[in-house]
Amino acid sequence: MGLTQASAAASCAQEEAAPVICERFDDLGADGRPVRLGIMGGTFDPIHIGHLACAEQAREAFGLDAVVFIPAGKPAFKLKRDVTPAEQRFEMCRLAVRGNPAFDVSRIEIDRPGVTYTADTLRQLREHYPGNVSLFFITGADAVCSILKWRESAAIASMAELIAATRPGYALSEETRLTIEQSGNFRIHMLETTGLAVSSSDLRARVRSGRSIRYLTMQQVLDYIAGHGLYGWKQDRKAVREVSEVGPDQDNRSELGEVDVLGDAFYQARREQLKHRVKHKRFEHSLGVSETAARMARVYGQDERLARLAGLLHDWDKAYDDEGIRARAVELGVAEQLASYMDMPHLLHGPTAAAALAREFPELPSSLLQAIRLHTTGAVGMSPLDLIVYVADVIEPTRDCPGVDQLRDLVGKVELEELFLETLAYVIGNLIERRKLIHSDTVTVWNHYVARAQERGASNDVKGSK
Repeated sequence: MGLTQASAAASCAQEEAAPVICERFDDLGADGRPVRLGIMGGTFDPIHIGHLACAEQAREAFGLDAVVFIPAGKPAFKLKRDVTPAEQRFEMCRLAVRGNPAFDVSRIEIDRPGVTYTADTLRQLREHYPGNVSLFFITGADAVCSILKWRESAAIASMAELIAATRPGYALSEETRLTIEQSGNFRIHMLETTGLAVSSSDLRARVRSGRSIRYLTMQQVLDYIAGHGLYGWKQDRKAVREVSEVGPDQDNRSELGEVDVLGDAFYQARREQLKHRVKHKRFEHSLGVSETAARMARVYGQDERLARLAGLLHDWDKAYDDEGIRARAVELGVAEQLASYMDMPHLLHGPTAAAALAREFPELPSSLLQAIRLHTTGAVGMSPLDLIVYVADVIEPTRDCPGVDQLRDLVGKVELEELFLETLAYVIGNLIERRKLIHSDTVTVWNHYVARAQERGASNDVKGSK
């Protein structure tokens, strides 16, 4: 996104809609073909290998095209129990499922006010997806035994088929299954899962007592629990080195033994991640910004690899809706310093992306993180990399807005700061034309760079008169 309340994309075309259900599968079934969607609900406090194995085995056994994990917002059956804040449970789910292209996580229950009920969730899914998408609700066999007592059980039966997953020590008898089906018009499929005797309550207890949970959940989730001190995790815990000491690109190392974040392996790994984080159109835009930033870096004598990576990652957090990005700022601990932008949430994804990337990849250069942070807000005294990422965001090849070609023609013909000022004028002009609010920081940045341009012009006039 560009410097102000709307990017160049918004200045000539309406921004793509934020995902209603999830990032990866929001448009599932749009092509009209039959699709089978698995729904994995739960508190996920925390998510663990049992949840993931169950979902994967259900996907394979019943030919599911995708599985969406939906962490509960305010679960009806746990109203009297302390539950970890929804945003943290959501983030742990996101970290756990991101490596499987058939999995995704949805915010619909944590964003929906009031007590969380399965019938409301299935109704929202049924209203969103076309009729060619069949819903399969994955739950434990023990839960199925009580499903006739669930709120609006008849509605649940009409909207989704059930996949009843057995677990060690509990199996749903054929007689019980038939009784439930006949009593509530349910369609129940049995799934014998691998015997993983793992539970969220056990993981919480193990953390509280200082025992290891390595291999009982994904390493990224373990790192998150440790980093946020969840479940009584002690920050000075040294008995077992559970927390990862290396990033996800362990094989992508320089001669000094450090992760080469400017190398091609790191770039390609982040490119693959981004592909699953944002919609296709946003992904193509990010590739365009990456290519354009690299080309501009060559022209203006800057680090091409640094610009390429900054361009790729600049919209890392772009998939969040307004409430989601506000919550993201809170979870990352940057909400207070971004207080003036909370009423303009479309400005937040740059700062939150920088904070999230710094947390996930601490080896990233601060100059790159600054360029990402400032691409939505700008600042007085921006670096050449900051200016390059901002301009590249506006002029990358997928932009087809009137006036962008004139900006593209200026690359290499004018100084970088002058190109930035022309680009800023273009964006502000579009905001004014469409009568959009302009943040006070935008006015400050505009005045600063206009004054600098005037000073350069006056200096040139003096030189010319000699």
